Amino acid sequence: MKTGKGTKAFPFAFDGINVQHLPEGSDFPPAGYSVTDSAFGGLVASGYIEESKSGVPEAEQLNRDIIEAFDRKISAVSDEELKAIIARSGKPYSGNLVHAHLVFAAKQQMLRELQGATPIFSIDPNAGVTEQPLAKPGEATPPSAAAAVEKQKAEVEAANAAGENKATNQFGDPLPAGGAKPTAEADVDLESLKKDELEKLAADRGVDI
Repeated sequence: MKTGKGTKAFPFAFDGINVQHLPEGSDFPPAGYSVTDSAFGGLVASGYIEESKSGVPEAEQLNRDIIEAFDRKISAVSDEELKAIIARSGKPYSGNLVHAHLVFAAKQQMLRELQGATPIFSIDPNAGVTEQPLAKPGEATPPSAAAAVEKQKAEVEAANAAGENKATNQFGDPLPAGGAKPTAEADVDLESLKKDELEKLAADRGVDI
């Protein structure tokens, strides 16, 4: 059975009927009484009693202290920092933006990282799977970069199907519909051509002879 010390005076009914006023520093539960673990834990969480560390193995007590310290630290983090932690999952967040919900989601992501998941810190526009930005309160959740890439691909395919050319070079200039044309005319052996063939070639190339 768990035991502790009262950190401040409070009333408690061990039998559910008769109320006892327990002074600060008193043993809890008093000799001859017992309480359920849930009731004991509730009083500890509310700050009425402090659980006695005697009888708890050192390794177990260390784990408890780590959990309590971690819980206090993450609960004190700002909403923006919590959002940054949640965003490392690379998945859209559709939960409530209330602080307690952000704390819970951030704890889940930190646990995943402790278990070996690789956090996502930046966006690769060519990967197709990227970090999902978080919406601000009152704003719609923006589409992910992956969705934007898919939309862009669909628009290009639709344009190609309609015969519209939207391909560009590295400077953003549109390319010809049939693809890039040769930059130089093919070599022709002029000495092997007859007069009528030379005249036709000159006409095709716009040369005045």
